[in-house]
Amino acid sequence: MRENFDCIVMGAGINGCAVAKLLSEQGKKVAVLERKTIGCGTSSNSSKLIHGGLRYLESGQFGLVKKSLKDRSRLCELYPDLIKLVPFYLPIYYDSPRPWWMIRVGLGFYDIFADQQAYAAHPVNIAEFSERFMDIKTAGLKKVYMYYDGKTDDLLLTRRIAADAEIGACTIKENCEIDEIIFYDKQVLIFCRDDQGEYEFAAKHLINASGPWIDEVNERYKLPHNYHIARVSGIHIVIDKVLVPDCMFLQTADKRIFFMIPWKDKQTIIGTTERMETGGCDDVRINNEDIDYLIRCADHYLREEISEKDICGTFLGIRPLIMKKQGADPNRMSRDYKIDVLVKGGVKLIHIYGGKLTTCLSTAEDVVEVL
Repeated sequence: MRENFDCIVMGAGINGCAVAKLLSEQGKKVAVLERKTIGCGTSSNSSKLIHGGLRYLESGQFGLVKKSLKDRSRLCELYPDLIKLVPFYLPIYYDSPRPWWMIRVGLGFYDIFADQQAYAAHPVNIAEFSERFMDIKTAGLKKVYMYYDGKTDDLLLTRRIAADAEIGACTIKENCEIDEIIFYDKQVLIFCRDDQGEYEFAAKHLINASGPWIDEVNERYKLPHNYHIARVSGIHIVIDKVLVPDCMFLQTADKRIFFMIPWKDKQTIIGTTERMETGGCDDVRINNEDIDYLIRCADHYLREEISEKDICGTFLGIRPLIMKKQGADPNRMSRDYKIDVLVKGGVKLIHIYGGKLTTCLSTAEDVVEVL
């Protein structure tokens, strides 16, 4: 039996759920089809941050930083129990690849764009820093700054947004495998199945929010499109001890950045890497090289080195970055999103390319606007 909807969304990650929530709030009947479970992909394997993207300033992505900081503020207001603005410490050593004045200028712009004076960045006394961060080396330490950004449980946030969507006329089907997509007579027909049976859904609009799987989805179902993504994996390790009392923003010798983030049950998350992937998303794995890299990065700053025996967990998320040219440095590729709008068989087909956890609200608004 066919069930009719105004819109069908493919993918129950943060962007798919945010789009469904906004459409549902506007009285639209929405179906979200998820191959596995809500937020099971990149949306639950991020660095657990709701942030403006301090490092994006270096590559001139001022618009993205402004938008991200605006969305950070809105998400904090909507979900204060899940998102907290917390201090981030940024130590600068004599051998750091970026000089202290460059960091200070960047933090100044960050404060201007955030427009939250109560959370303005400021320098930290080195002696006070050393007393608080007892496991961090202070030899060669030149300056320390402290600024604020958001910290969250990304999976709980995605599930909450999904639950908010379901308050209205939204149906989310998990563990749902799409067998066929047909565009016919100004409708899109989707034939799918789960453990309970087979289904036929119809809608006037189709939104592809499959994240890093988007190229594979387009190819499998022969969906027209104008863009491609680069799949960049971000690996994190979880250390079974508290290394830092607050979040830390750190630099590597090759000008990359990584975080040390205190986490639940007296643990510390260290990440992330940026590795270009050429295979399918389901085939991406963490390898020893990734783990060794993160351990080396952390050991450069720790008084007492860590090793693989200190690791109690690992996780991997794949970022869908918009492809502009082959061989681009993933560290400098934009984290912004692009909305690709096409018409097939009288149906409006919308693809969401790129994006990040923080900008899910802006992404949803831009999608709904083109509908």
